[in-house]
Amino acid sequence: MANNLKDLEAKLKHIAEVLPDKCLSVIEVEGKNFIAKNFREQGFADNGLEKWKTRKTTDRKGRDLTRYRTNRRGKQGELTKFGRENLNRAILVGHNTGGDKLKNSFRVRRENQAVIFSTYKEYARYHNEGTEHLPKRQFMGESKHLTERITNKIDETIKKLFQQ
Repeated sequence: MANNLKDLEAKLKHIAEVLPDKCLSVIEVEGKNFIAKNFREQGFADNGLEKWKTRKTTDRKGRDLTRYRTNRRGKQGELTKFGRENLNRAILVGHNTGGDKLKNSFRVRRENQAVIFSTYKEYARYHNEGTEHLPKRQFMGESKHLTERITNKIDETIKKLFQQ
C-alpha cells in the first residue's frame, strides 16, 4: 500500500514537472495550425467558419476593374491585367510578390508560461481588425474552436502521462 502511494506521488510529481511545457507545446502547435487553416479556408473559425469579404472589383463609379470596356459591337471586353491576376487568387495573397508573405510572417515565442503569436508585418493588424475602408478579415484571435482543440489535446496529453 505504502509502495503504491509512493509510486503515485512520484508519478504526480513527474507530471507536474512535465505538464506545463507540454501544454505550451500544444498551444503553440495548435495556434500555428489554426492561423494557417484560417488562411487556407479564407475565413475565421469561431462558432463556425466566417468567410472573409471578397476583394473589391469595382471603382468609385461602379465600373468593373477586372474587364476592359465593351468593344464597338457592344460585347463584353476581355479581362484586364488586374482581372487576370485576381481571377483565381486567394483573398489575402498579394500578386507579383511571391504570394503568402502575410501567412508566412507569423512567429511564435514562449515567455513565462505564455505563448505569444506575432507578425512583423505592420498591415496585419488592419486586415485582422478592419478599418473604415478595409473590411475585417480576421485570421487570429480568441476562438471557441481553437479553445476546444487545445483543451482536447491537453486532455489527451494528461491521459498519456498517467498511462506511462
